[in-house]
Amino acid sequence: MTVRAPRRLLVLVLMLGTTLGLAGLTAAPSFAANEATLYVVQGLPGRSVDVKVDGKQVASGVKTAAVVGPFKVKPGSREVTFSDAGTELLSRKFDVKARSSWDVVVHLPGGGSTEPTVTVFRNDTSSVPRGKAELVVAHTATVPAADVRVNGKVLFSNIANGEALNLTVPVATYKVAITPTGKTSPVYLGPVSLTVKGGAVNRVYALGDPDNNTMNVAVHVLATGSSGSERPKKVDTGSGGEAAGAVRFLAKLTR
Repeated sequence: MTVRAPRRLLVLVLMLGTTLGLAGLTAAPSFAANEATLYVVQGLPGRSVDVKVDGKQVASGVKTAAVVGPFKVKPGSREVTFSDAGTELLSRKFDVKARSSWDVVVHLPGGGSTEPTVTVFRNDTSSVPRGKAELVVAHTATVPAADVRVNGKVLFSNIANGEALNLTVPVATYKVAITPTGKTSPVYLGPVSLTVKGGAVNRVYALGDPDNNTMNVAVHVLATGSSGSERPKKVDTGSGGEAAGAVRFLAKLTR
């Protein structure tokens, strides 16, 4: 896959002193026995979209990087439809189970296409060890497979469009940047300051197109509660790519 360099090094408004923290904060889902919960993440740059779930409009004029929900649905096959100014963009069907939580992300695919796509991510709503946070980084931007650098080190490697990786980390503020796999430049995104919230899943979605200077992030912080353990017992590696040196990096952070 060919790496497309941005027209110039990305400098986001977020770099100018803004710290990502509680944007997109939602409470821990309270499940009825026969319900699932959906959240919608709007990852299309320069659009305001309307959202329907199973044919019923649930949100309108959702702007880029916004998170809307929760929307309660019954288990089974569900359909989410996105439209812009009355024109349907796309519709996606997927199956959900009772007492489950999902992020439905509409975004640009890889390879420079301008046609939107949808990726559905299941939220792990189990408790996080006390003093820790669950950090999930998802690649939903129109760039090739990429590395995620945290505090200057490659933490997640070779993440493709539509994939996500996760790691349990101490509560702190981290500098996050996204670069081509195995390279330090061009910088597709960041570095941005991300303050993770403890007792929560902190989902960070890279979105947009660097060639059009529309790279951005959407942040969804989903409160889950904390357990009594002081240290995580495992490192999860998500749905794709490689968690490069994650165990060593985590060990340094927790000292």
